[in-house]
Amino acid sequence: MTLRNIRLLIVLRILLIALSIFLVCWLFLVEESKIRSLYALLIPLGLIIELFYFLDRNNRHLKNYLEAIRWDDMGVKMPEDIQNKSLRDLNKTLNMFNRKLEKLRRENMAQAFFTQALTEDALIGLVVVDQENRIYYVNKSMIRLIGTTTIDHMSPAEQALEPVWELIADLEAGRKKTVEIGIKGQNRILLFQVSGFVIGRESYRLFSVQNIKSEVELTEIETWKKLIRVLSHEILNSTSPILSLSSTLTDMIHDEGQNQEALVGQLDEGLDVINQRCQGLIKFTNAFSTISKLPEPRKEEINTNELLKNLRVLFQQQMQERKIGFEYTVLPGAELMHADRYQLEQVLINLVKNAIESFTDDAARRQIRIAVTAMGSTLRIEVSDTGMGIPQEKLDQVFLPFFTTKKEGSGIGLALSKQILYHHKGTISIESAPEKGTSIILEIPKT
Repeated sequence: MTLRNIRLLIVLRILLIALSIFLVCWLFLVEESKIRSLYALLIPLGLIIELFYFLDRNNRHLKNYLEAIRWDDMGVKMPEDIQNKSLRDLNKTLNMFNRKLEKLRRENMAQAFFTQALTEDALIGLVVVDQENRIYYVNKSMIRLIGTTTIDHMSPAEQALEPVWELIADLEAGRKKTVEIGIKGQNRILLFQVSGFVIGRESYRLFSVQNIKSEVELTEIETWKKLIRVLSHEILNSTSPILSLSSTLTDMIHDEGQNQEALVGQLDEGLDVINQRCQGLIKFTNAFSTISKLPEPRKEEINTNELLKNLRVLFQQQMQERKIGFEYTVLPGAELMHADRYQLEQVLINLVKNAIESFTDDAARRQIRIAVTAMGSTLRIEVSDTGMGIPQEKLDQVFLPFFTTKKEGSGIGLALSKQILYHHKGTISIESAPEKGTSIILEIPKT
């Protein structure tokens, strides 16, 4: 409404200027009165000057208002007690707009203060690094965790984060890394996670860090407890029968009425049982050694299709005998990977072997499928079967050493697979439901 009124006033002024010019021309050409035409010329000149003044006054108002907004002066107020209705309406509109801006500014400031307080007092360390590896933001927890006193804004990350930067500088968005450092005589285990974002044309990395030493120590204690329980169980299972049998054989030797020929036969049979149990105990300790002394992976470029083709050939006869279907798919982008060929083959052999053994003799549908997909810098390998599945209450234990759901299982395969994936900086997870099947999901870096 205001702009329409201003336009109307400008149009009226232009019309008056045109009429006054017409009057000057009529006096000069028709009436041939030069004197009166000169006096009349003052009218359009005055109207033109007044038009410029009118436009300049409005422009001045808008300029002053916008300059105030530019310098964050929200206290500016345009006068509303003026006689000119158009200017009065315009000033009211500008003042209302100014109040809206002030309200938004207060809300944004409140949000900024809240966010700053939240990040500053967070227990998690936070640091934002720009694309030139300069510190854009850092909170108190981050400064405390890395053991420094202050970190200046826009200072080089190499200097500001000197204790850890070399270890985390190459971390990409979505990745995480555990770093162990010593600060002031104290050992800290820091878990770094990275996310990326873009503001304008600038890209940034947000590093979040936690001291997980207490959690790691608690996990180690729980792991030791589980390991001790497993070792105690297996050793007692082997040594108790040996102790009992050796005691019985000793009593038989000291029995004077014992027939010598029968005694020799019983001793031979008893010693053979003792030998078998000792062999079993040696096999158990060798299996434990396999898990605890896994070598570092020697990565090489592997053709995914070739790897799975060899796996199919390896199990082809066994699957034909048990009438098990086998198929694999490698989606675009997943044709190549970098891993230790022997170790990755060992993992896949373990998983396929477990899948084959999951089928009961009366299973109607027997199918094993391997799907390989690329997810950014990660390769996802899913080995699924339609076997009898694993009960929900046992899923948390399947990766524990020597835990097995099979009568003749060793409990080594999945534990060893988890160790291999860990050394490849990957993960292994399981999804299963009784009578529906099991899926094992491997995720490893492509390089």
